[in-house]
Amino acid sequence: MLKLTRFPVGVATRWSMRTLATEVSQVSGHPQPQPSATGSEGSNETLKKFWTKVDLVKNDSSYELQLDNKSLRTPLGNNLSIPLSRGVLAHMLLHEWSSLSGVIKTHSLPLTSLTSRAIDLKFANEQNDEQAITKVGKRSDIIEMLLRYLDTDTLLVFSPAKEYEGTLRKAQEDLYRPVIKSVEGLLGGQLSYLDSDRDGLRGNRQSDETRAKAREWLNALSYWDLVAFEKVTLTTKSFICGVLVVCSKSSHGLSHPQLNISLEEIAHLASLEIVYQTERWGEVEDTHDVDYQDLRRNINSAAMLCYEERA
Repeated sequence: MLKLTRFPVGVATRWSMRTLATEVSQVSGHPQPQPSATGSEGSNETLKKFWTKVDLVKNDSSYELQLDNKSLRTPLGNNLSIPLSRGVLAHMLLHEWSSLSGVIKTHSLPLTSLTSRAIDLKFANEQNDEQAITKVGKRSDIIEMLLRYLDTDTLLVFSPAKEYEGTLRKAQEDLYRPVIKSVEGLLGGQLSYLDSDRDGLRGNRQSDETRAKAREWLNALSYWDLVAFEKVTLTTKSFICGVLVVCSKSSHGLSHPQLNISLEEIAHLASLEIVYQTERWGEVEDTHDVDYQDLRRNINSAAMLCYEERA
């Protein structure tokens, strides 16, 4: 049973998100202390709803979400403040909390989880707060961790030509190749891929030059975009899918016309082999259908996080 703490009147005017947001984030998949994928979404933890009113308050520089007139804070105690340029995100957060029923399930607050992480990661690293960094991660370490997914990228592994009567390999060639070429153009480096017929079970590794280019691209991301990229990459096991989401939704000059594809197309790319497996062998009840929804929820939440209105 999750125990929540409210500061007494006169001591503080906010719900303690050190308790609330940590517990909420834990049941909604917030990765602590190390960056991780969906986290505890598969657990049975729940949180009982204890507030009656949810409001979105706009001030001179940001939006703040309030429960019963008390502002929310992140797990590190920072204000859950959304920049005015991310008004769509702020209103989606309002909808996320307003839509909650009496019992909050593990996947109920994906946007809150990601937003809290972006705010806390920015605070910890810009303030060089070692204690906070141990909880949310060091930016440079997160980037190095994400670079590993470029070696094992889902979109850089091609199935045997005869598997599924050749239909899967043809789909990979038709769908993956144009995306790979566009990402190579964006990064300015050539991507190494695995051909199962030619390479067998050997590992894949990008060149030092390509890794340096990819690192440079990641270093240019805002904290909002980096957290969105992290979520997509860890969910899809694909660095390229992370690039696609950020390039399709971010407004910081990161867009690339040939990479501006829909979120549903990105989800399809990430799960192409599973599509062929289920067509051949059928769905596993409460597994494939849940994975289908989880994938799209995580991709859409990440896309919403990095979306920013143009000035």
